[in-house]
Amino acid sequence: MTLGLPDHLVKRALSHALARAAHWFALTCLAASLAAIILLSLSTTAATSETVATTPTETLATIVALLLMAAVLIALSLRRTVALTIAYLVAGTVATYLYTLTVLGMPDLFPSSNVFLVTLPKLALVMVGGAGVSARAGVLWSTTAFVLAEAVTVYAAAQTEVPYGADVFTISTYLFLVSVLLLTVFVRREWSVQIALHRAMQTDQTRLLRHELDLRTLALGQDTTLQQLVALARAHPGPLSANLAGSIRDTLQTLRGTDWLTDADALSVGPHGGTDAWLTSAVYAAIERSRDRGLVVEVTGDRAALGRLSPASDRELGLAVLQCLVNVILHSGIVAAEVVIESEPSNISLMVMDAGRGFTESETGADRLGLRQAVRRRIERLGGSVSILTRPGAGTSVMLSVPVAIKEPGGHAEPTEQPEHTETPDPERVAQ
Repeated sequence: MTLGLPDHLVKRALSHALARAAHWFALTCLAASLAAIILLSLSTTAATSETVATTPTETLATIVALLLMAAVLIALSLRRTVALTIAYLVAGTVATYLYTLTVLGMPDLFPSSNVFLVTLPKLALVMVGGAGVSARAGVLWSTTAFVLAEAVTVYAAAQTEVPYGADVFTISTYLFLVSVLLLTVFVRREWSVQIALHRAMQTDQTRLLRHELDLRTLALGQDTTLQQLVALARAHPGPLSANLAGSIRDTLQTLRGTDWLTDADALSVGPHGGTDAWLTSAVYAAIERSRDRGLVVEVTGDRAALGRLSPASDRELGLAVLQCLVNVILHSGIVAAEVVIESEPSNISLMVMDAGRGFTESETGADRLGLRQAVRRRIERLGGSVSILTRPGAGTSVMLSVPVAIKEPGGHAEPTEQPEHTETPDPERVAQ
C-alpha cells in the first residue's frame, strides 16, 4: 500500500485507505441488509397467511431507514466532518433498531439475536470509526457506535421476546478496527520524526537553489551589464558604433527574458556531430560575437570535439570563452587572439591565448570580477578547472578544462566524476 511513497505521506495514505475500506464494507453490509429484509418479508408473507408480528408499513420504514443510512454514509465518504459523523450515528441507530425489530418479529425464524443476518446493520454502524479524522477520534466514534448498536439490539430483542445474545461478528469487527486505529497512534512519533527530516531536507534544497540562483545572477551581471558599461566607458565620444549598439540590444533582450533562470538542459538540444557540433556550439557563438567587436580570432584543434559536451557544459564553456575574449579586447592592447581546442577521453581543454601586454595576477584589483566570477566559478561548477599563465609583456594564456561523458561499448554514457570544490581564500583567484 505504501510502496514508493515518501515516509511523511504514509500516515495520510493509510488513513485514506482505511476510510475507503470501512466505507465499502459498511455499504456492502447495508446492501445485504436491504436484500435480506426484502426477501424475508416476501418469503414470510408467501409461506403463511397468519398474522405476523411485522406489518408492511414497518418493513417499508426499515427499508427507508437503511437507504437513509447508506446516503449519509456516502456523504461521509466524500467529506469527513463531525456533523456528518453524528448524522450517521443517529441514522444508523434508528435503522439498526428498525431492522432488528423487523427481522426478530418474524415468527419462528431467529432463535436468538446473535445470528449473522441480524448483525449486518450493526457491522455497518461500527465502521464509522474508520472514517474518523484521526486515530483517537476513530476509536471514540467506533466505541460509541458499538454501544448504541448493542443497546438497540437488546431493546428490540426484549420487545420481540427473542433471547438476546452477544454476537461474535460485531465484537470481532469492533476489536479489529480499534486495534488498527490504535496501532497508528503508537507509530505517530516515528512519523513526526520522518516529517521533520523531510522538512529539513526541503530547507537544505531551498538553500542550495538560492545559492545557485545567486551565482547565476552574479555571472549574468558580469556577462551583460558590466561588460556593456565598460564598453561604453571606453567608447569614443559621438554616436555608438553598429557593433556596440547591437551588443547592447542583445544584452537588454537577455535581461528582459527569464531563460537564464532555467536549466540549460531544458533550453538546448543534444549536441550534433562533426562540423555541425562546431557551428551549433556556444563557443562558436562566443567567438563570432567577439569578431563582431573587431577581434581577430584564429581557431585550431579538434572543433568537432565540442559535440561531446552536454548542453549545460556547452553553454557555460561558451560564456567563459566569451569573457576571456572580452578581456583580450579590453586589456591586452592588441586585436588578435587564438583559441586551441584539444580533446581527451575524459575532458575537453580549450586555451585562449593572446600576445598582449599581460599582467601580474596577484596584483590585479579585487574589483575586477571577469576571471573570478564569469570564468573560474562557472567552469568549476561544471567540475572543471581553470589555469592562467601570464606575466607583464609576455601575453596571457587561459586554459579551460571541462569533463565530458564517457561512452561505454553498449552506447551508454557514463559521466566522469567531478571533483568537489570548496570556497577557500586563494590568492591566485584574484580576478582580472
